[in-house]
Amino acid sequence: MAELQRVLDSGDFPATLRNRRFLSFVVESFLQSGGKSRIRAFDVATGVFGRPESFNTILDPIVRIEAGKLRRDLETYYLKSGRRNPWRIEMPCGGYDPVFLRQEETGVSGPLVPAATGDLALDAAAELLRVVASGDFPATPRNRKFLVHVVENELAGRSAESTAMLVATLVFGRGADFDPNSDPIVRIEASKLRRDLETYYLKSGRANPLRISLPKGGYRPVFSYQS
Repeated sequence: MAELQRVLDSGDFPATLRNRRFLSFVVESFLQSGGKSRIRAFDVATGVFGRPESFNTILDPIVRIEAGKLRRDLETYYLKSGRRNPWRIEMPCGGYDPVFLRQEETGVSGPLVPAATGDLALDAAAELLRVVASGDFPATPRNRKFLVHVVENELAGRSAESTAMLVATLVFGRGADFDPNSDPIVRIEASKLRRDLETYYLKSGRANPLRISLPKGGYRPVFSYQS
């Protein structure tokens, strides 16, 4: 990915050589898996920091510590020369999977939304960017990814992919043996996401031209103009 190379080549990226390898490792691993594998602390510890197969995350917090430093170093870079880049790389707290965001000329960044046709689709894509960039949208990074996933599917005509199974595997890192009957994570997080959208539209989102909602009983978003 060109953005990874831009970050690594920049003098405004203050990460150590080891944490540059950390960033390269998570980005390359994520892309090689097609975004389907969940990067574990063990993978980083053995693949980047030279820890043995006996590595224990409880006894040795090196990955958590260095991940915190790497997140701050990325923030520093994107506050400097990286603010004009077309893309932005982040590593949300709570995991080591990278997230790739497209930065707008205004300086507000948001997830990449596939090209779509029609006024409603274009307005919905713009609304998604507003929602995920807003401080009034209280969703966790994981549930922001959930929202992006289902909205992108809808805009790209892939609504059939907004199923519990695909959300569980592509967003929440569940394996191919995921069973929604024994693991209710998608239903639980969908309920939280619905409440977070409601909270957002009670605050700054109330003046937005369009509203995104996730009706109960499914994971397909609905786009409606606000009067």
